[in-house]
Amino acid sequence: MATPFIAGLAVAAAAMAGKYGIQAWNSFKTRPPRPRSRRFYEGGFQPTMTRREAALILGVRLSEVIL
Repeated sequence: MATPFIAGLAVAAAAMAGKYGIQAWNSFKTRPPRPRSRRFYEGGFQPTMTRREAALILGVRLSEVIL
């Protein structure tokens, strides 16, 4: 007697989950692309670290580096 009711609830829950899943996927597909930029220093290193190299590695302005 309760079995058809429980089965109906399960089907309704699956339908709602599918609906929200499809909405989330469409929202994901239409979002603007983010640039894939590298945020780390790829240069070669000097035998002794300079202030410029330290600033590049830390990602700060040269005036902010205190050695």
